Amino acid sequence: MKRLRYLIPILVGFVMMGCSDFLEVDPINTQSEANFFDVPENAILAVNGCYDLLGMTEGPGPDQNWMTHNYDFFWGDICSDDAEKGSQPSDFQDIQDLANWTAKSDNGVTNALWIKIYDGLSRCNTALARLENSPLEVSLRNRLMGEVYFIRGYWYLYASSIFGGVPVFTENVTPADFGNIQRATLHQTYLQVESDFKAAIENLPERSQYRGEEMGRATKGAARHYLARLYMYMIGTDAENTVIGWQQVYNQTEAIIQSGQYRLVANYATIFEPEGENNVESIFELQMLEGSEENAPQKTGSNYNQFQANRKDWGWGFNNPTVDLFEAFEDEDPRLSCTVYGPTYNGGIMGGQTWDYDLTEQMTPYLNRKAALMPGERPSIAKSSGYNVRKARYAETLLNHAEAAYHLGIEGEARDMVNLIRERARNSTFARGFVQGSLDYTPTGFVGNLPAVTASGEALLEAIYHERRVELGMEAIRYFDLVRTGRYLDTLAKIKANFRDSEGNNLIYASITLEDNVREHSLIGPNGNIVPVGPIPLREVADWGIEQNPGY
Repeated sequence: MKRLRYLIPILVGFVMMGCSDFLEVDPINTQSEANFFDVPENAILAVNGCYDLLGMTEGPGPDQNWMTHNYDFFWGDICSDDAEKGSQPSDFQDIQDLANWTAKSDNGVTNALWIKIYDGLSRCNTALARLENSPLEVSLRNRLMGEVYFIRGYWYLYASSIFGGVPVFTENVTPADFGNIQRATLHQTYLQVESDFKAAIENLPERSQYRGEEMGRATKGAARHYLARLYMYMIGTDAENTVIGWQQVYNQTEAIIQSGQYRLVANYATIFEPEGENNVESIFELQMLEGSEENAPQKTGSNYNQFQANRKDWGWGFNNPTVDLFEAFEDEDPRLSCTVYGPTYNGGIMGGQTWDYDLTEQMTPYLNRKAALMPGERPSIAKSSGYNVRKARYAETLLNHAEAAYHLGIEGEARDMVNLIRERARNSTFARGFVQGSLDYTPTGFVGNLPAVTASGEALLEAIYHERRVELGMEAIRYFDLVRTGRYLDTLAKIKANFRDSEGNNLIYASITLEDNVREHSLIGPNGNIVPVGPIPLREVADWGIEQNPGY
């Protein structure tokens, strides 16, 4: 099928089912698309439908053909040194092909992601076109348009970070466009992302201006955060960029800090627990609602937790933290207990219980603690968990600010930001349920751990990089950090040389030329930086005449 045709306008309000607790408005199916957005409840419903696909991980696409699982941690964690595919070696080869950089243009994961992105863009473009001339009250209309600009910017940023430059549309495709589509360059795609996030900032309210039941909707702070992310990617990957530098990153992170809308929660261990949903540190997270259906479009929850949980318990065992990530944590860092669990750590205790593990069904000795659910908190339908998926935290904002300050020569401020993160970590507890028979947050008893950073120069930059890794570990950020900072190839050499599987063996990459594979599938960024890109689906290339990425 011709996937880009899903940008042709659709009556979004009638088909978009929700993945959040603010999507429970009964659809009104008697209006036409032309007047559907004239009614506030309908307009909100349609914008909710734009959010919907952000949390869709598998299910029928717009043509009802099945789209396989797709999560940002496939790239952000598994394509980095933070995680391996996990599960049994033969399970879900498409993910391993991504990590090996041997994926082909028929890879099910990249195909599904491409479809989801352009389905999402279709919804956004339709909503923006209708909202622009809607007779809604001005403040509501502007806010809804800001939300849609944010989501569209999110999709184009995601697309560009995986595929490089992509076809860019700000209006829906018409049949006359078939065969006449050109890919934008990476730089041009980034400019569209920038435009969308700037429009979102202009139109969105601050977090405190939303009512409680509206929590999770895009905010001015979220748009600034993602704009700062974009600028960091542009600095490291956009060879055409001559304008954006670290001052632009600093401006956005400083605005978030000065807004007073966010702060670090006192105990790191609470962030990824149910009580940590939509906390004061949350900048953007996907709102999930446990439901009675396991598949889209009726499903309202997520398969995020089951997908990464212990196969000997209730999960599928994917996205296993590496030994290298485990060893990156300093001694007596409480965050380690909140990032990994498994048979070789803490006696295999998680959630106050000692579990059975089968190392033949894991690729490392560890599982992702940030995605773990206690038995009493698991959904009745495993693929429809009501657990919110954290996408952006204030801690990342502070670390982005530290990096920008460092590059601007404001080293004292950079150290201050890093030390705020370390102070919170130093005073946090172990993960909930770290002690057998208890679901409490147990104090660590550590004294003098995680001393303040006093470094300067290159050592300070390395300290910032280190803090990013351990603070944000298993949050689907590491790969993108490595690429934008020009460290990815060196990391691949380390993966190949030092990888250890669940039994301590170095096997998986023995016959794989990781560095050569990446070079074959890369663009060239600033200063010769290598920027890997995934395969554009074969049918898109053939049907629309789109230029394929290198090496595919």
